[in-house]
Amino acid sequence: MVLLQLGFTTDGTLHSEFHGDTANLWWVWSILGALIVLAAGYYGIRTSARLGTILGVFEIGVFLVLAVFLVVHAGSNNTLSVFTTKYTTPGFHGISGVIAGSVFTILAFGGFEGAAPLAEETRDPRRNIRRAVLLSTLLIGALYVFTTYAIDVAFGPAAFHNFTTGATSASWVGVARSLYGIFWFFVFLAIVNSTIANSNAGMNVSSRTAYAMGRIRVFPSFFAHINARHRAPVYSILAAFVITIAVTLGLGIHYTAPVAFAMVGTGIVILLVAIYILMNVACIGYFARKRTGFNVLSHLIIPLLGIAAFVPAWLSGVGIPAFNFIKPFTPPLSYMGPAMGIWMIIGLIYLI
Repeated sequence: MVLLQLGFTTDGTLHSEFHGDTANLWWVWSILGALIVLAAGYYGIRTSARLGTILGVFEIGVFLVLAVFLVVHAGSNNTLSVFTTKYTTPGFHGISGVIAGSVFTILAFGGFEGAAPLAEETRDPRRNIRRAVLLSTLLIGALYVFTTYAIDVAFGPAAFHNFTTGATSASWVGVARSLYGIFWFFVFLAIVNSTIANSNAGMNVSSRTAYAMGRIRVFPSFFAHINARHRAPVYSILAAFVITIAVTLGLGIHYTAPVAFAMVGTGIVILLVAIYILMNVACIGYFARKRTGFNVLSHLIIPLLGIAAFVPAWLSGVGIPAFNFIKPFTPPLSYMGPAMGIWMIIGLIYLI
């Protein structure tokens, strides 16, 4: 998904800047990003983790600096009213607009649990993995709130529903360009860094999960093969690379890269939200069966609230209009609900 974004963001920006024959070459940038991630994964978790850290620090630094500039630029337009329902998108008034908007945040937070599959390669995992999962969620949440507030008050809350992605004037890159000139280039680089870092994290998670499943013979045993020099599950990494290229080019060429991005994102939301709901259910069941340690707040009320919060996002991803703020999808996004349903059924059959 993020490599599709890397492709059409880079391609669109270069084409708008240089007006050359760079249009429709998004696939070149997507493949290049995949190769960078493949190389980082091959050289082991230290290389891969350091790459993610360097890219992440640069991205966060750029957006923090820009957000501070935007808050200062907004001046008297700074207002806490943006934290109310005053400026919800037309047609989505009140709390229903907040719930509808929350559906689109799932992808932003999806992957917070990505540190867990790295436990076997982590020093003091009982301490550090827990800290990584919790702190990454809290800190990136704080960053999202601050940067979104900054761009909202600078762009104008009443017009913020027109804000978009890409290289238009109503985007991060566009606002940075109009207010701070060359600073737009650093924002562009931060977005590119983000896609590669995100893809790198996804490679680490998927390859370690495939390795573990190969080790217990749920997947073919060659997935558990470890490179002797770099201690990386090379066949799992290679398999993830091949699948990534196949999905990226297959959907991107057939439907265009932005549409493919939306399709993959929709499919990921359907699967991720289903997993998160099941984990909340499992939390209730696990601690209810234990003779000691059950806490009504932690092991019943909070998981139930988690399930309730995720249900609208799941129904929206599937395209079931159970609420008035959920609109049925049109093709090709409407294909993703049945496709993910079939994928889950295949998984259940294979599990059995």
